[in-house]
Amino acid sequence: MQTGNMSAAARLVCITPSAVSKTIAHTELQLGYKLFTRAKGALAPTPEAMVLFDESTAIHGKLEDLRKIAHNLRQVAQGRVRMAALPSVSDELLPAVLQQHAQRYPGVHVEVRTLHQDQMAQALLTRAVDFALGFYPHPHPQLTGSQLANGALYAAMPRDTWQRAMRANRRDPMGFLAGTPLIRLVGDDPMREFINELARVLRVTVEPTIEVQTSRLALELVRRGMGWTVVDFLTAANLDPQYMVALELRDLPPIPLYAYHATASPPGQHALRMLELLRIQPGLAPARAEPEAETLAA
Repeated sequence: MQTGNMSAAARLVCITPSAVSKTIAHTELQLGYKLFTRAKGALAPTPEAMVLFDESTAIHGKLEDLRKIAHNLRQVAQGRVRMAALPSVSDELLPAVLQQHAQRYPGVHVEVRTLHQDQMAQALLTRAVDFALGFYPHPHPQLTGSQLANGALYAAMPRDTWQRAMRANRRDPMGFLAGTPLIRLVGDDPMREFINELARVLRVTVEPTIEVQTSRLALELVRRGMGWTVVDFLTAANLDPQYMVALELRDLPPIPLYAYHATASPPGQHALRMLELLRIQPGLAPARAEPEAETLAA
């Protein structure tokens, strides 16, 4: 199916072309129907072969997951924590947590993977990681989530953009942003829906020429004066106030930070200690940037 001819298939699996031919013929004899039609050395799959190929691909995928689980179970040793997190959580929250954990538990080995929301289920179900951190409840039915914190969403923009907005309309500076490009997110990021809703409410008329997958890249574009964007409370707390302004979006619902784990394999003691450190981080408190304070600064 992958190579289209006997010789290439033989090279792929390191056997002779005649062995490939005999295996196909034996399988067809057992099944009672043809899997391939042969013409000038090329193999064309029959409709029955296509159905079997789709089904067998799913089975092979499960077998690969089983192989990973078996390997990862062997790797799980005492004194090891394996975790995954969204890029914004990895960048903004984890450095301080990892430093504190290393000081408290110097003998515990920690592995951190930066994953997007749609990659977490496989990592958890194959036990590649003990738990994962992300925003909003994860929809996968075999994952269990617990909320660690709740925080606001913020509009992030260059300080000079905010100052121009205040000069243009001191009573409604956010209205100024309707004529400024909004850097939006693509992919399955849950924040994407809220950003699009905010654009609708503000009646943003200038469409961006660039849409990105991560808040970090969106912020870099904002720093370069290409527009403004929406960030979570962790990211907002770590913006440089000399160059950036973060305004709390009070009309949007708060964004919850969750820890996920596979329902069938809850975190062990070392992972639970790491989660406890996460819960007591000062950075989990919502970062406030009041419009009135920005008005005085301007």
